[in-house]
This record gives sequence, C-alpha cells and structure tokens, in this order.
Amino acid sequence: MSKRGKMILATLLPAALNGCGGDGDLSPRPPEKTFGDHGLGPGQFVYPRALTVAPDGAVFAVDKYARIQRFKPDGTFEICWQMPEWLSGKPTGLGVDASGRLFVADTHYHRVMVFDRDGKELARFGSMGEEMGQFIFPTDVASDGDGNIYVAEYGGNDRITRFTPDFKPVASFGGQKTGEAELLRPQSIAFDAQWDLWVADACHHRICRFSREGRLLSRFGAMGTAPGQLQYPYGVAVRPDGTLLVCEFGNARLQHFDRNGKSLGCWGSPGREPGQLCAPWAVGIGGNGFVYVLDSGNNRVQMIKM
Repeated sequence: MSKRGKMILATLLPAALNGCGGDGDLSPRPPEKTFGDHGLGPGQFVYPRALTVAPDGAVFAVDKYARIQRFKPDGTFEICWQMPEWLSGKPTGLGVDASGRLFVADTHYHRVMVFDRDGKELARFGSMGEEMGQFIFPTDVASDGDGNIYVAEYGGNDRITRFTPDFKPVASFGGQKTGEAELLRPQSIAFDAQWDLWVADACHHRICRFSREGRLLSRFGAMGTAPGQLQYPYGVAVRPDGTLLVCEFGNARLQHFDRNGKSLGCWGSPGREPGQLCAPWAVGIGGNGFVYVLDSGNNRVQMIKM
C-alpha cells in the first residue's frame, strides 16, 4: 500500500471500528454468508463494481472484465456472459425492472444496454454527448411504477435523464446550474414505494431525494466519518420499511438511515476479514431478508440479515 493509502486508512479506521452507534439493526457482526473471490472462473470476480437484485431474487454483478454474472439468492453461481465491447472501459451500474429485464450502464460506451436474465440482448440506447438522451459516463439505471427509465451519469452532464418505456428521452434534472439540486457524480439511484427517487450524490457526499418529475424533495449528509456523515456514497438501496442503506466507498462501511437522514447504525470496517470491507461499491436488498454488500476491493459479496 502507498504512503498516501496508509494515511487515509489510518484516518478512517478508528471511526469505522467504533461504529456509528444509533438504534438500528446493523450491529457489528460477521456476515451470514460470503460468496466470490479473486479470479476469472465461475463465481469469481476481478474488482466488481455493480450489483442489483431482481424481483425473483436473482443477484447480478459485473466486474472489470466486463463479465455479468447471475447468482441464486443464496449466492450459488448460475450463469455468466460478457459485454459485447469492453476495451474502452467497463460498466459501473446495473438495474432490473419489474419484468426482470437487466439494464446495464455501459459507462465508457456512453449507452445503456438491456438484456434478459440469461444474457440475450434486447435493446440499447444512448450515445456520447450532452444533448437530451445522450450520455457522457452513465452510472446507474432504475425504473418507476409506470415503466419509465431513469439513467444517472457523470463526467460533465452530472444529471439524471428520464426515458419513456420505449427509450425516448423526455426530461432531465440535477444537472449544472440547478442550484441546490445540482449533482456531482450521481453514482447510484433507487426508488422507494412512493416512487420517490433516492440518489447517492457521491462527490457531494450526500443523499438526495427527488420526485419522479425531478423536483428536489430533501437531502442529507456531509463529508466525514461521524454518524450521519458520508464519504463517497456509491450505493443506495431502500428497505421495505422505507429506511435507506448507503454503501460508502470512502468509509468502507454500510450505513443505515431513516428517511430524514438520521443514522441508525453501521456495519463494516476497513480490512480483509469477514465483516470488513474494502472499497465497497454497491448494496442490494433481497426479498429473503438478506442484504448484499458488494465488497469490491475484496472481490466478493457479503450477505447480512436484517
């Protein structure tokens, strides 16, 4: 590890080991199960950077070899396929709609690709640019109750664009010169049961909540290691009770919040052991009560029960 990396780790470690406190159900404990390790074989990863859970409980992940893998809810490997192009860069976001279609934020190809659960390509949309419907670096995809598709991106546009179910762009929000709503690398997006859109505004170290029409409803968070603070939140997921789970790339932890931004507890600390994390990128929630934490720097997924 570099001298700079050791200094950063020394800064983050005490806060992470001490936990966030709070009255939530993320007590420090080992995971219920872990799957994945480093490699190119089935069920292995080379720095995975996106994860999502389908309505049927299947878990999808993509790594820096542009391989998309599907797992059963218990972490058993099922199938793998590779993106059609990958030399320019690899995807950083995955989303699944109500019908089970997999949307891939093909980040460095400035597009979104759509697959069925077995890897058959169904559609693709987007191109490089700053116009409506174009992308610079798309980061994540989510769909609402009417089948509209929302795509987050960074690299200059730093916005969220809403598309119709047949992939026509109709509106965008969170971009430059939008005041308090202005985003800086919206890395992850997720809808709640009321169809409000929660955004991990990574480089502002905060979480934002928008209406489907793009109106900023609330926001919370500031850079730091204390309870309620964030460092590069890369993943956000909404629990059935409406509370949030936020995966912090910079703090190497998973933090639980209520809808008003009160910290309810933390899980994880920097390291390589079970229950520790290294550069986590994403979090997903399964219908089986499990939470899936993409422990990217350790090339694995850790499963905890909530």
